[in-house]
Amino acid sequence: MSRISVQNVSKQFGSREIFKDLSFDIEENEFVALVGPSGSGKSTILNMIGLLDTVDSGKILINGKVLPKVNSQSAVHYRRNVINYLFQSNALISTSSVKDNLMLAMTFSNFSRQEKEQRIKETLEFVGLQNRLNSKINELSGGEQQRIAIVRAILKPGDIVLADEPTGSLDPEMSQKAFDLIRTLRDQFGKTILVVTHNMEQARQCDRIISLESVLAN
Repeated sequence: MSRISVQNVSKQFGSREIFKDLSFDIEENEFVALVGPSGSGKSTILNMIGLLDTVDSGKILINGKVLPKVNSQSAVHYRRNVINYLFQSNALISTSSVKDNLMLAMTFSNFSRQEKEQRIKETLEFVGLQNRLNSKINELSGGEQQRIAIVRAILKPGDIVLADEPTGSLDPEMSQKAFDLIRTLRDQFGKTILVVTHNMEQARQCDRIISLESVLAN
């Protein structure tokens, strides 16, 4: 059974058809790159899998079950416990501390406060930012902020990571370092990752590349 199964999905904005009858599968613990030209619907696909947008027709299954409706209570549970997002903008609270941002990510986990603090400490050590625990997000460099976003994906419940151009705002050296760290989400933490990227060098480092142009042409 595929971890993610997109089956004959179509999406249209106004009179513009984004894609039609799109289908692909992602297996558990895969690290997959989704590529295609600008405007081809890559981010839209992530948003539909993440229940931030709706499917016009077709269906998306997670572990063999059709996704719930976007505004349902089941969708809230799904976003909290199944899905992790990595954005290019990091989506961190810039005026709050690293610790507060990471504690927020574990709001719905079953750990005690002491256990949460210990997990934060250990994971910050893993990415080399143990000295930034009490720093405000807006005091960090872009590369440090992206590492904190990756730590959040490690700590937050949910084993599917949807990454939308997560290294796009970084310089080439920091971009590759961040991408290597994203790969550890799969290698060491068992996450399934779907990453949207325009960086073909990094896409080729994934287990597999899904090209929207090729998939839709077939």
